[in-house]
Amino acid sequence: MSTLYFDSAATSIPCRQAVEAASAAIAFFGNPSSVHSEGLAAKKIIDSARKSVASALYCKPEEVVFTGCGSESNNQALFGLSKLRARRSKRIITTNSEHPSVSAPLASLEAEGFEIIRLSTKGGAIDISELESELQNGAAFVSIMLANNETGAKYDLASVRRAIDRSGCGALLHCDAVQGFLKTDDRREIAKYCDCASVSAHKIGGFKGVGALFVKNGLKMPPFIKGGGQESGFRSGTENTVGIAAFGAAAEAFNAEKLKHISELYEYTKQLILESGAEIKLNLPEKHICTILSVSVAGVRSEVMLNALSAEGICISAGSACSARKGPSGALEAFGLTKQEIEGTVRISFGADNTREECVMLAERLAVNAKRLKR
Repeated sequence: MSTLYFDSAATSIPCRQAVEAASAAIAFFGNPSSVHSEGLAAKKIIDSARKSVASALYCKPEEVVFTGCGSESNNQALFGLSKLRARRSKRIITTNSEHPSVSAPLASLEAEGFEIIRLSTKGGAIDISELESELQNGAAFVSIMLANNETGAKYDLASVRRAIDRSGCGALLHCDAVQGFLKTDDRREIAKYCDCASVSAHKIGGFKGVGALFVKNGLKMPPFIKGGGQESGFRSGTENTVGIAAFGAAAEAFNAEKLKHISELYEYTKQLILESGAEIKLNLPEKHICTILSVSVAGVRSEVMLNALSAEGICISAGSACSARKGPSGALEAFGLTKQEIEGTVRISFGADNTREECVMLAERLAVNAKRLKR
């Protein structure tokens, strides 16, 4: 039985270009910090990948700091910015539907005395008037994700930036762009509107265990991991040359054509589900990325549906893979779903390797099981 993989929001299938780049990089085993020929060869690979990721972000190569993952990038940004700005303000503005790698560090800072303001995201949108009101009292920084990892809601960074600038409070803007990186119409928006932003390789066809943090030139936040001073002092630790090489290749390969293909699959699957006759509610934000489709199946608990589809070789998820074993993250409640809807919500997420034929099979089996398993 072949597997139908619709869980790319958890981790994507590595693309051919990433695998080839990694295979080539394995031969260059030197430490990138060493000054001999083997070290310099490894450093050259990292420098090339940095240019590729920077190009995808529309920023300068020196503004890209490689990390171990998106969660590390978020932690580096949040703890770094809090230390950098603590004397100016101990107020931080965020939303009530952030990924755990943002919400958990902010909860830690809250316990240390910071005031954390959590904006509403009902329906998958930020209330800009609420943000403007909170900015009147000042803020050290604002941390808002680009796209929600459970609903696919796409947040308006341009409006957030304008609100900050109009307030005159001088707050910095951090963005968890892990899910939204390369999956929005405007690929320039991250570097254009943010002071720093987190991205990850394995959401775009790269490997797990590699992330990056965009840090705008001139922003001198203290490092989160200290030691040998790699990554221009921002992130100590010997770089993962193989993973970074794959990241650079994946960033180059995730082009507009791939995104168009994924968008077509998203719309096609939506229509198939609507026409299936099953009691399946589409949880559609007004603005969204085309890689994540959240649906609530009436009368069927999400884990029951997941197990049924998994037995048939179909992989989807109940929400964020990071919180799959810890119960609901709260993002669906913040979106405005009822308790019953949340209990029956599953996440379908598309990748470049999916096909229309796979979408037909997914929608068909989802509908069949929705009718069969209804309590």
